[in-house]
Amino acid sequence: MPVHVHALPSRDAEAIREFATRIRATLGPTLRDLRLFGSKARGDARADSDIDVLVVVECDRVRAEDLAIDIAFDVNVANDVYISPRVVTADSLVDPVWRTTLFVRTLTQEGVPL
Repeated sequence: MPVHVHALPSRDAEAIREFATRIRATLGPTLRDLRLFGSKARGDARADSDIDVLVVVECDRVRAEDLAIDIAFDVNVANDVYISPRVVTADSLVDPVWRTTLFVRTLTQEGVPL
């Protein structure tokens, strides 16, 4: 069962909240979804695990990815964590071929809304 952000170490939870606040403010209505996934979401992270965050957008994915990486860098440095954003378009998640991939199936099963 996925963990909740408040169940994470406080440094991770604070960094995730900061990243989420900043990415929402930056992308505005083009942000469609924001989810924690990977080992932190599953609850089996190690001390050196990164923080995987899915950013789903309705805009230029490359531009949104550049912004997400910049925000993650600032948050990472300030909090001594490693947020690893993965930016995809909303259309790609419903694409008949792409939605059958292990990546998308895993996101559906373990992703924790932020």
